[in-house]
Amino acid sequence: MSRLIAALLAAASCAGIAQAQTAPPIEARDVTTLNQALTLAGVSSPNVEAAEAGVSAAEQGRTVAGLRPNPSVSVELENVAGTGPYRGIGESETTVGFALPLELGGKRNARVGVANARLDRARLESAVTIADLRLRVTQAYIVAVAAERRLIVAREQLRIAEEALRVASDRVMVGATSPIDEQRAQVQLVNARTDVERAERTVGVTRSNLERLIGQPIAGDLDQAWFDRTGVFGPTAPINIEGTLSYAVASADYSIADANVRVARSQRIPDLTLSAGTRRIESSNSQ
Repeated sequence: MSRLIAALLAAASCAGIAQAQTAPPIEARDVTTLNQALTLAGVSSPNVEAAEAGVSAAEQGRTVAGLRPNPSVSVELENVAGTGPYRGIGESETTVGFALPLELGGKRNARVGVANARLDRARLESAVTIADLRLRVTQAYIVAVAAERRLIVAREQLRIAEEALRVASDRVMVGATSPIDEQRAQVQLVNARTDVERAERTVGVTRSNLERLIGQPIAGDLDQAWFDRTGVFGPTAPINIEGTLSYAVASADYSIADANVRVARSQRIPDLTLSAGTRRIESSNSQ
């Protein structure tokens, strides 16, 4: 049996070398790298667009929060369109007033503080959205590349199984081995074909998942050398909680709550309105 295995391996190696020598050169295809996939995903992701819109809305809210109350001008006309001496405008009284509201108690600063806190929160939310998208795209890319590598291995195993069956059949024909070895090689060939079909389906699913994230189909190949550039695995580096986005988002939520408390406290002090006006009495032409 050991001689049979050695013969099969030798035949498979020779067949592989012959195939490599006679196979035509493969035309180079465009390779979609991980960085390209991340860029495409960032451009087409609706979640990123929504996060950017949230930042823009928060910036506009910050501008509005910094505005002061508008002054107002009022005009009142009395004793007109009546009866008797009040017919017409001969006995009318016209009052023109100007009012300037003044916010007291730091209401404007407190309002701006809330807007600033919400703007920081929106920017952090945008960063979290982008980081989450990059993580999902990276994971999908790695899974897709790994699936393609497994497909390459499965096809190579299928080629070896086909060659092994051919060698086993030849040895059975010359009476050098038992028919059981040929049957075993046939079973291994069936298993190898099943593995290839399963690997091809997995490649299709993983590429579809990646294409869904980046928003367009992938026409070329993936970067098969990505795994070779990742380096070796080492011990997990300690995580500084205060340097994570989750901690920053929690801090931003606390800042918003604290700013809202300051706004509520500023409401205890009533505002002041400066008013001035003039009245004109038409009958006496006096003011």
